[in-house]
Amino acid sequence: MLIFTLILKLVIGLAALIVVVRLLGKKELSQATPFDLVYLLVLGGILEESLYDDQVGVWHLLAGIVLWSVMVFGIEIFVRKKETARLAIKGRSSLLIADGEMRVDAFLRNKMELEQFRSLLRQQGIFSLTDVSYAILETGGSLSLIPQDGESVKKPSLLLVNTGQLVKADMDHHIDENWVWEQLRKKGFHSLSRIFCAEWSEERGLFVVEYPDGAK
Repeated sequence: MLIFTLILKLVIGLAALIVVVRLLGKKELSQATPFDLVYLLVLGGILEESLYDDQVGVWHLLAGIVLWSVMVFGIEIFVRKKETARLAIKGRSSLLIADGEMRVDAFLRNKMELEQFRSLLRQQGIFSLTDVSYAILETGGSLSLIPQDGESVKKPSLLLVNTGQLVKADMDHHIDENWVWEQLRKKGFHSLSRIFCAEWSEERGLFVVEYPDGAK
């Protein structure tokens, strides 16, 4: 009887997962918003608790899944009809780079770490911040890019300063702290506190982005 109940719970859980996925519509995982993933995670938690708790019967599981599915469906209908609700619940895309200029406030607001951003660039074949004309962070966490016109950097750039701190991991026997400071002073920087990031590439040299006034 216990095995039959376990199998029945698994079948119900699988059916519920299919229903919820259908409610979310046809979209790739990269297009799913964080809120969409919460739907599936909570459903998985409901199923997990029922499998390992004998006091949670099949009818309890079924009632929980039905209630959760109705809530998901209701929220999806609501956000489709109300733009303000959609933005509040599912968020909006964010412009990180516009016309080649990094929008530091957008990086800070979205908690986008520089190395994470540079990793996303490298996955699309871009190895320098200077090669990006426009960069949009989508609601699902993916990055949409428009590269700069002209020839792009062929060798990976080095991140020398990240949020006001030297990145020693990117330094080698050709580049050390003294060399970095020398390059920064040539650009007129005598302190790291106002530097959001500094990148070096053989083709472009030193590229420095400052914090906007009042932001850090």
